Amino acid sequence: MHAESLHQPVAVQHVVCFEEAGECTLERIAREARAGDGVMVSGPEAWVEALRAFGLSREIPVARLGRADNIWRRIQPVTESQRAARWLCYGPQAKRLADRAAMLAPIREELPPKPQWPEARRARIRHELGIAARERAVLVAGEPSEWIDLSFIARAVGMAFVGGAPLRLVVSPRVPRIAEINGFLTKATGFAPLVVDARADTPWEILPALDAAIVDRDGAVERPVECAGWRSGEWQRLAWSASPLPALWALSCGVPVFVHESIDLGARAAHPRVKRFGRDIAALARMLA
Repeated sequence: MHAESLHQPVAVQHVVCFEEAGECTLERIAREARAGDGVMVSGPEAWVEALRAFGLSREIPVARLGRADNIWRRIQPVTESQRAARWLCYGPQAKRLADRAAMLAPIREELPPKPQWPEARRARIRHELGIAARERAVLVAGEPSEWIDLSFIARAVGMAFVGGAPLRLVVSPRVPRIAEINGFLTKATGFAPLVVDARADTPWEILPALDAAIVDRDGAVERPVECAGWRSGEWQRLAWSASPLPALWALSCGVPVFVHESIDLGARAAHPRVKRFGRDIAALARMLA
C-alpha cells in the first residue's frame, strides 16, 4: 500500500521497521492489532506478507514505506483522528520514524498466550534437537537474532559445563559467529553444546520443550561490527535496547529465563522465574549451574 493510507482514521497505529525486529514482533502485532487499527511497515513487501502469514486480519490496513527514497522523513499525519490515535512503535528506529507525527504510547509488556503442548510433542522436539534425557537445553533468544553476541554466554556456559552442569545451547542459524563459538566450546569443554535450529526465532514453537532461556543485551554493545545486523551509518548512533519479547515468551511457556539487567520487563520484572545477570561471567555460570 501507499503512504497515503496512513491518513485513514485508526484507533492504534503500529509502527515497525524490518531492520530492528523479527518474528516475535511480527507475531505480536498480528495477534494484538484489532479492527480499526493500522500498521506501518518500513521495509520490504515480504514483511507485509509475513504479518499476514502470522494472522494479521485483511481488514487491518498496512502501509508499507519504501526506504530507498527516505519517504519516512516526509510522513506526517495531519488529521485530528490520526493525532488522536495511539502510536505503538516497536523499536527505536520505529520511534524515530514517528516521533514528529504523533504522541507515542508506551507498549505494555504483557505475557503472550501460553502455548498448548502435549507431553508427546515435548519429547519429539527434544529428540529432533538431539537433547539427551540428562541434558538441560537452554534457548539463547534475541530479537532480531542477528544482534546476539554469544561470547559472554558461551564463556559462562563453558564454565558451568566444566563444573558439571550438562548444558546445551539452542541458537538461531542467524546468530553471528556460530562456528567460532562452537569451536571455543569444544576446546573449553571437550564437547560442542550448540544446537542450531531456525525455530529459535519463533520461541513459542520450541520453548516448552526446553529447560530455560537466556536473553542478553544487544550484542552491538560489545561487538558493534559482528552484531550490527542491518544497522549501518546513522543507525549505529541510536540508543538500542534488546527486546523483552523472547523473555516474555519464556515466562508464558513456564520456563525460567536469565535476563540481562538492562532489559526492561515492565510489570514482569519481579516474576519469580526471572533471573537477572550483569557482566560477571562467574555469577551467570553459577546461576546456570
